[in-house]
Amino acid sequence: MSATTSIKLSDALKATIAKVAAFEGKTAHALMVDTLQAAMEDALVRQQFYADAEGSYQDSLRTNTVFAGADVKAYVLARVKGDKPRRPRAQRLNPAKPMTPAHD
Repeated sequence: MSATTSIKLSDALKATIAKVAAFEGKTAHALMVDTLQAAMEDALVRQQFYADAEGSYQDSLRTNTVFAGADVKAYVLARVKGDKPRRPRAQRLNPAKPMTPAHD
């Protein structure tokens, strides 16, 4: 089922939509619907990413373990090269001593 929604657009945005829609061989309406659908799909993926990150963070707090960034990076790079390195070992989380970031 679909519903009608009204939206006020600036003249400049309407002109841009018309131009892009014509280029893509779509009506302005179809372009706006497709664009909104894609934006909502992106938003849902982003929400899931944040939920997964929060879950991982809570898991780290629950297990009191973390992986050193440098160890993980070395492991991944070795795997990409085709090597079979040992998995990094989890380290105890020490809240008094924050982990140092591994940057290049």
